[in-house]
Order: sequence, then C-alpha cells, then structure tokens
Amino acid sequence: MTGSARKKEPHAPAGFSGGRSARARWRAAGLVCCMVLCILAAACGGGHTASPPALPVGQPQLPARGQPQEAPPAGESGLPSVWLPLAEKLAADGLSGPRVEALLLTLGDTPTQSPMGRKMRELYLRKFFPRPPAQGAPPRYYKGVVSEGNARLCRDFVEAHREDFERAEKTYAVPPAIAAALLFVETRLGTVLGDVPENAFQTLAGMAVSRTVEDIADWLPRMPEYEKHLDWFAEVMPRRADWAYREVRALTEYMLRENAEPESLPGSIYGAVGLCQFMPSNIAVYGADGDADGRVDLLTVPDAVASLANYLARHGWKAGLSRQAQHGILMKYNKSVVYANTILALADLVEGRAAPTPSAKKTSGKAAKR
Repeated sequence: MTGSARKKEPHAPAGFSGGRSARARWRAAGLVCCMVLCILAAACGGGHTASPPALPVGQPQLPARGQPQEAPPAGESGLPSVWLPLAEKLAADGLSGPRVEALLLTLGDTPTQSPMGRKMRELYLRKFFPRPPAQGAPPRYYKGVVSEGNARLCRDFVEAHREDFERAEKTYAVPPAIAAALLFVETRLGTVLGDVPENAFQTLAGMAVSRTVEDIADWLPRMPEYEKHLDWFAEVMPRRADWAYREVRALTEYMLRENAEPESLPGSIYGAVGLCQFMPSNIAVYGADGDADGRVDLLTVPDAVASLANYLARHGWKAGLSRQAQHGILMKYNKSVVYANTILALADLVEGRAAPTPSAKKTSGKAAKR
C-alpha cells in the first residue's frame, strides 16, 4: 500500500513462522498469560478469599473442624437477658429445650421486685428494727375464722366431696373435719388461691434472679438506713435466691410433668400453690393422686385432700393421737401455735363440738415449708 505507514510486527520467537498464523499464535499466548496473572492476583491480592457457595436453605452453617464454636449472642432465642442465668442453671440441672424456653418466656422482660423485696423487708425490720413485745396474751385463734358460719361452710364442702374426704381418711387416718378446717385456713376451701398478682412461677423466678440490692431498688426506701447494712444484704440475699431457685426448679419439673401452664398456678406471696398450699419442692414428695387419674393436680379437691392428708400422715398423724400430738403435727405444716389452735378449734365446730380453750403459747409466726 503506497503512501501509508505499516505497523511493524514484533520479532517472532524461535519456532514461529511469520505472517498471519504467527500473529494469531502471539495473541493466544498473550491471552493465556493474562489469564494466569489474573488468577494469581485473585488468590493473593489484598488478603481476600473467595466466598464459599451458599448452603441450601435450612441447612445450618457448621464451624470448620477443630475450630471452636462461638456462643450465640445473649438473648438470641428471644429470652430477655435477665433470665439467661436462670435458664443456664435449669439447663445445667437437665431442664432445657423448647418447652422450658416457652415457660421462661412467660416471665416477661423484667422480674418482679415484690417477692424478694417483701421478704428482705420482713427480715430487715425483724433484725434491725424489732417490735417491742406485745402486751397481754397473744391471740388464741386467727381472727374471724373459728365461727359456726365457717364450720357450716366446711360441713357443706365435706358433704359435696364426701367420697374424696372418706378416701383420704381411710388411707391416711386424717378425719374430714381436720382436712376441711386446714383447707379453710389455707385457701378458704379453694376460693382464695393467690394473694399476690404474680403467679407462683413469676414469684419464685423473680426471687431466684434477685441477688443484690440493685435487684430490689424499689423496696430499699422502705428499709430505713439500709445503706449501713449492705454487708447483711450481700450475705442474706444470695441465700434466699438459692432457696427460690430450688423451688422454681421443682415448679418447672412439675409443670413439665403435668403439662401445666404458669398462668394456671396462682400462688402465695412466696410461691405456695394449690388448695392445700404446697411449696413446689414438696409436691413430688407429698403430692398424692386422690382421684387416680394419673396426675397430681393440687387445684382439684381429690388431689388436694389426699396430698394434705399424706403430708400429715408422713409427719406422724395416725388414729388415736392425743390432741397435743395432733397440735404438734399441724405445726409441722405451719410453724405457728395460733395456726394449729385455729385448725383444731374449727374442726371441733365442724364435728359439732364446742371449741376448747387452746394453748396460749407465743407463736413464732414462721410458716413451715410444705
């Protein structure tokens, strides 16, 4: 081509002949080199590695062999972090899984301060601000309980559930009048099952995670000069929390065993449940299946009557006991002279006898764990 400049071809290496075929081979060789360089750069450049292929939907991502697995973030399951220590302790005791997690989720976002706050205030005032001794004789009975009207309610209750009371008497030797009087004192024959807004699970779980004064901050103003006694709080609160943990563990076992829900278990200020007001740890020990349905449900009359009678029998109740011996066994149910006096006197009225003058010993006012 005259009058036009021609681009010079590069010198062909040995073994290549000139012309179009040589140029094609050079281009191919150059392309191969570029590809090799790109692969090496991708493998080494910047310290990045290629991402692994995505796992199929639903398949868990497993850690590499020999690599420690990271713990899930706190609260990842939806359980508020305040309950995680309780969940961990229950798991260590063999209580875990979806059902336990569902029970814990019913506790809400924050524990109630009332159960532990109430208990600590009671202990605090008793220790640091004791009341002066009462003047005169202590009360013989609980006020308003020992009356003919209440005895009539007990008789009607026994008549309505005669088979249950007679079965308990035959098995455990506890008379219907004693069993009915005890149920009246405890829960007004099942009409007053809880005296606090919290159910028993909320009460005991709240106490179990309350180990420091910060956990009962709302109650501290009701304890004068509490700042002077922080060492006492540090000593006492963990002990009470450990006690509550044992009870909430027992209650969890009961709910799993009987397929019960927390909402169905109203409780006392410290977590006693049922018509006969058992602490959860005693349900497995003294609970009795009064109607032979394969369950122990203390919210039913047959099981409550059988369970309280079983408790008394296991503590020594039998036919022919003296009144003094009966009184002593009732105090194992609740360590209070007035409590035992009241049950015996009301039982007398139920059976149509006049209530005798009871012992006037000072009551400790301390409820037994039952």
